[in-house]
Amino acid sequence: MNTEVIIVGKGISGLILSSLLAKKGIDHVILSRNDNRKDFALSETLPPSTLPLLASLNLLALFEENASKSFGYHSIWGTDRITDNNFFFHHPYKYGLKIDKKRLMNRLAEKVSDKIIDFNFLSKLEQKEHGIIVEILNENETLTVNGKVIVDATGRNRAVLKKLGISVKAYDQLIASICHVPVVKHSKIKHKVIVESFKEGWGIVSSLNEQTNVISIFTNKNNAVLRELKDYQNWKSVLSETSILKGLLSSGTDCKVMGWDANSAKSVKVAGDNWLAIGDAAISFDPLSSHGISNAVYCANAASKAISAHLEGNALTSFKTYDQNISQIFDEYLKHKSMLYRAEKRWKESGFWKKIQ
Repeated sequence: MNTEVIIVGKGISGLILSSLLAKKGIDHVILSRNDNRKDFALSETLPPSTLPLLASLNLLALFEENASKSFGYHSIWGTDRITDNNFFFHHPYKYGLKIDKKRLMNRLAEKVSDKIIDFNFLSKLEQKEHGIIVEILNENETLTVNGKVIVDATGRNRAVLKKLGISVKAYDQLIASICHVPVVKHSKIKHKVIVESFKEGWGIVSSLNEQTNVISIFTNKNNAVLRELKDYQNWKSVLSETSILKGLLSSGTDCKVMGWDANSAKSVKVAGDNWLAIGDAAISFDPLSSHGISNAVYCANAASKAISAHLEGNALTSFKTYDQNISQIFDEYLKHKSMLYRAEKRWKESGFWKKIQ
């Protein structure tokens, strides 16, 4: 099979890139690895600042069809007081979107279904002077795909970058412990998202639907608290000194706890002569930023422009400019992240807060 662009990964960034390339008439395929693991639904909220970008890409209506409006969040951060962070004062949009990620990805995949090729194993990735050769295995069949450009859209797995020998730098050791719990009503809460810090980390509660909350607790990889968080029965104790989080835990619930890397990380390079990384594969953000999906959308849009210019003959500059722009965004993000964590001064001697700041 011959094509111009090979996208590896069927997450939000890969699917949006496919949609944008299709609009430009650029021939491409999406290689999607078969994964039999059961999905663990996460609750993700897009801030109002992302909506103008979605509108400019004619994607806002699609996102809104697969989301509910969010009008703010609560935080207990740097103070014992509950802060109401209202989106009403944002312009031009006075709301964010609480995304149904699974439904959204299904809708995005439907739009580009003719471009998707499923596979079991990526057996070969070889760079040539004028392109890329990829071999994928599916049961007993081998398919060779020849392209001019390859895109890593595999998220934190970074499957293409690993094949290319591109290293990744982690800027912290943040780990998430996540579980689903029944919704518990609280008299002081009107928004469906609340963030609260505590001595050895911080947590966020976000509604998945009317019956279920997703609770995520973040701490460092080597923190002793992480071992306790593996068993949900210990969460009441770990969060005993919080004001709100402890009251949103369901007593007697046998919840399965999942663990994820949540660190800030960046590949040493996000573009080369004939490859790009997008979304989390390029730069991955701390969930405190709430810009994970925003990053996926932005990178996909920037990559579509860079690829178009590259194929039109600007190979020497377009990918270099993309690399510089994404790197600059990450540098600005690190400054903002540091500012957010430095705002919490109540536990200066805590191991977590010393390391994260």
